[in-house]
Amino acid sequence: MDGKTRLAKLEKEVEQLRKELSLLRRYVEKLHSGKHPSPIPLLQLLAQRGLSILEHDHNTQVLLPPEASEEQQDMFFNLLRRYSFRLFIRDLIQYPESRNIKQLCRYCSPPTARSYLKKLQSLGIVSYSSREGYKLLIKGVASFGPTLEWYVGQLFARYFSAPVITSVKFKNTSTGGDYDVIAMLEQNLAYVEVKSSPPRGVEKPAVKAFLDRLYDLQPDVALFFVDTELRMKDKMVILFTEEMERRFGSSATTKWRVTRLVNELFHINHGIYIVNSKKGVAANIQKCLSDFRRHWKLNRVMVPWSC
Repeated sequence: MDGKTRLAKLEKEVEQLRKELSLLRRYVEKLHSGKHPSPIPLLQLLAQRGLSILEHDHNTQVLLPPEASEEQQDMFFNLLRRYSFRLFIRDLIQYPESRNIKQLCRYCSPPTARSYLKKLQSLGIVSYSSREGYKLLIKGVASFGPTLEWYVGQLFARYFSAPVITSVKFKNTSTGGDYDVIAMLEQNLAYVEVKSSPPRGVEKPAVKAFLDRLYDLQPDVALFFVDTELRMKDKMVILFTEEMERRFGSSATTKWRVTRLVNELFHINHGIYIVNSKKGVAANIQKCLSDFRRHWKLNRVMVPWSC
């Protein structure tokens, strides 16, 4: 190995260590702030269930600078609560640089887009001026998915005081891929699959993979969250109904029926929930968790992997 190659390798290792140190610093800040419960009880619960974690919370694809302070994370989290901002971020990732903001105004007005850009500039996420346009400064972010997973994880920590981990990889599971959000609620294990695509971008394999992961993880409650204000009944309910029929045959129409909880929230036996964003992500998740707890205490929750 020549000197130049060795130097390049060392520089790469130093950069990786810098990122990991930054993540560790952010984690310590969270613990000291008191806003984020320690994940240790959740990690213990997973270990007691025989699940070995390879990695989690590897947030290199999240649209935040690695050195973001707790205050900056709070600001970004509060912005993500707005559906229009989340749509704006999708477009920003798709069109990371331009001299005008037209491409960012599909779901918000130009004044709102400029306001969002100025706030993102204060967070070190973009550079922006009215004359030169904007440029996304965070490199390597291919999609909104990891940022949305981070946001949902933050919801569980901030709203429900739940120990939570995101982007989880397990060792020796039959189903590949990451587990998006795993949380612990009153000793109950909760899993959330996060979809940043609208319903038209979600197909049968995604629903099948979600249910397959549940057999490996065996949570007490599971949510399939699609970040959209569109109706769930038109496609998502159909996909789940068809997948349950494929797995369980004719008994699916009675034993594993997809039932409306309220508005565009649906459930299967109060253990699996299909969730959208209309009327607020936190409010919708709260409705599902409240329904689960109510039926759990009455021993009325039934999930396929426990039968």
